[in-house]
Amino acid sequence: MHRFIPPDDATVPGIDPSHTEAIRRWTVECLGLDAEAVVSVREIACVDPGCPLVETQVMVLEGRAGARIWRFTRARAAISRLIVQQVLASAPERRGQT
Repeated sequence: MHRFIPPDDATVPGIDPSHTEAIRRWTVECLGLDAEAVVSVREIACVDPGCPLVETQVMVLEGRAGARIWRFTRARAAISRLIVQQVLASAPERRGQT
């Protein structure tokens, strides 16, 4: 069972909205995305066995290409630019390709 943290960082104590924006910016820079691309950053808590306690997901939507998703097995606050570069160098999970 996954519990979702509200997407509005301003409502979640201890989360710095500027850090979430930095992760979005680093993703755009690393992937060379254009202004039309949508980048979503969300943090998910999981209580299932074998699941990390907290996972951060970065999802990129570009036109009809579907979604590309990268998973970070750490809290959003623990993600640095270097970690973003390393994870984005791996193959993403793909959803909804047409």
